[in-house]
Amino acid sequence: MNEHTEALATRLTQLLNDPETCADAVIRLISAKAVFSYLDDALRAGDDLPNRWSARNGHLCEFHEITDHYDALSEALRETGEHFTCWRAIAKARDRWALLKAAMVSGSPLPEPWKR
Repeated sequence: MNEHTEALATRLTQLLNDPETCADAVIRLISAKAVFSYLDDALRAGDDLPNRWSARNGHLCEFHEITDHYDALSEALRETGEHFTCWRAIAKARDRWALLKAAMVSGSPLPEPWKR
């Protein structure tokens, strides 16, 4: 059911890119972490990929690169601390999410946790 994963991916993009969604960095980071957790769980369980994402088997270096984006995104979303620390984590998560999405749209292999 890719409507579910599509909605989660869209919401994560909004949370990471649009400061109007929530001006409080701590709440925004916690919200983004929760949305990513739902998306991560769904994709680990084998749910359909969001619209426009496609996966293929690729070279080992592509697999490691996409897994690095996934790991850095996940790590950034687990950050805790004061307002400034959370803003830095949001910026890092936004950058890695953009790289992960771009790779998936171009047909990258799935990162290791989502491998089927």
